Amino acid sequence: MNDVTEKRGGTVRGAALLLPLALLAAAGCDSLLSVDSDPQTVDANSPVSLSAAVVGATADLFQSYDSFIVWAGLFNDEFVNSGTAPGVQAWDRRDVGIDCCGGVGRGSSIGGGNYGLIQRAVAIADIQQERLEAGDFAEYPNAGTDAAEYALFSAYTGLGKTWIGDLWCSTAFGGVGPELSTADVYARAEAEFTAAIDAADAADDIRQLALVGRARVRLFQGNQNGAVQDAQQVDPDFEYFANYSTASFEQRNRIHFRTWDFGNWSVGPAFRDLTIDGTGMPDPRVELALDPRPAFEPSQPLYAPLKVPNPSTSLRIASGDEAQYIIAEVMGGQTAVDIINDIRSRHGIAVQWTPTGSPSNEILLKVIDERKRTLFLEGVRQGDLRRYVDQYGLDFFPTSTPQGFPMGTQTCIPLPEVERNNNPDL
Repeated sequence: MNDVTEKRGGTVRGAALLLPLALLAAAGCDSLLSVDSDPQTVDANSPVSLSAAVVGATADLFQSYDSFIVWAGLFNDEFVNSGTAPGVQAWDRRDVGIDCCGGVGRGSSIGGGNYGLIQRAVAIADIQQERLEAGDFAEYPNAGTDAAEYALFSAYTGLGKTWIGDLWCSTAFGGVGPELSTADVYARAEAEFTAAIDAADAADDIRQLALVGRARVRLFQGNQNGAVQDAQQVDPDFEYFANYSTASFEQRNRIHFRTWDFGNWSVGPAFRDLTIDGTGMPDPRVELALDPRPAFEPSQPLYAPLKVPNPSTSLRIASGDEAQYIIAEVMGGQTAVDIINDIRSRHGIAVQWTPTGSPSNEILLKVIDERKRTLFLEGVRQGDLRRYVDQYGLDFFPTSTPQGFPMGTQTCIPLPEVERNNNPDL
């Protein structure tokens, strides 16, 4: 395992945090993180209040989250491209080059600057951790690593690193080496979540957020026992949301924009017309609307998610549902069956499931399918699909596009060219 001793690093929706050029240089990030910011900004290097720093870090994390779901979903099976842009089709076909989609700003024409957005969110949360440890906040000069805010910044950094590990084949942080594999990134994310869990003053919701996050990356790393130990500490009713609004374009929910508004994303075939156990009853967790308006490419149907009905719709980042599915996947048997049916009941599904065939394999496949439905558009699908290939030899990545384009075999995105060009260690 590579060294994971680097700096570790709410539902408040605020303005994006603006990093001045001098701070970017100090952070070693160069142009990689020089993204367009929201007009309302908080200078990360100025003597602002700790509460303002929390608002800024939260805003940046939320801004990167909906973008991550949009682009990861196009790469896997949650979305398909209903447009004709060649770069977007490359994502949809899983045939992405290093110069395709690394963009630095959210408004980049291809890729939405998703890599830069998440790297920015990670860097900003990390900077605030350092400031807490250094006593830079006048109202909290001796905060240290036990502070509630330190736990929040650590959990946010862990989430950002998890998303990068899910979608990119390798990465580097802070504009320096080494180049890290997916396994390396998950190990660093685990360290961030541990810092949040261990903070004595951590708020309960942040601690549970970090427990879900650590259980997730432990599962991805093959540490099933550790994943279950974390998941068992999470309240089954726990939920943590990223909030969005129509106050500015940047604060709008990108999933809604790409489907309901712009019409160049459609929910993928793997999530269409799903029913409960072949009963014909539509699954309320994945309800879709066939938009009567033409898609960006009129020949393609436009399926929009009722889970995201407006541009202010909040998105779950972590939940007790996810923790329960981790327990179900690892433990199997009647425990898994009970969890499946309990989550169904809590989502308004009266039909109870009972295995009928080969219990072990049937139960695992059912957990995978139920997790897919319940956690639809919640930022876990990309990591899950890669994990199923690596751990079970089960490949659920799509094999064709609705337009009939040939499909590539990538399961992750190569390190963007913008990172290599701006990182002297790579």
